[in-house]
Amino acid sequence: MRHKLVLWFLLVLAGFLIGFILQYSRLQRVQQELSASTKQLGSCQSSQQLSQLRDTATMMYLEVAQKNYGKAGEYSREVFDQAQQIASSTEDPALRNLLRDTLATRDQITADLAKGDAAALSEIQPLLSKLEQTARH
Repeated sequence: MRHKLVLWFLLVLAGFLIGFILQYSRLQRVQQELSASTKQLGSCQSSQQLSQLRDTATMMYLEVAQKNYGKAGEYSREVFDQAQQIASSTEDPALRNLLRDTLATRDQITADLAKGDAAALSEIQPLLSKLEQTARH
């Protein structure tokens, strides 16, 4: 009787351990999948932010080309605010440097737009070209 009790106890213990090991390995696999998905989501969000930044910069350029300096000024504020936000949140040093270079042009572009100076167009073109290069990376 005692042997049967010990045998049942060992079988229950072995069943518990096997179940625990199987669930633990499944948990590890699911955590790895979650980690990969989280990284992919972060990458997609970053790409979306950059795309939105490029779109806004393009709209700014088009408004300047059409001599709508007031609307271009609004887009300019959006562009530089978005660039600041992305630069502060990105871990990519090349992108951060590109965005800092972009932010360095803020004062000149803003001043030219406020004056209604067509020279803003020639300052926005290189900025837009640099931002478009981020789409290829």
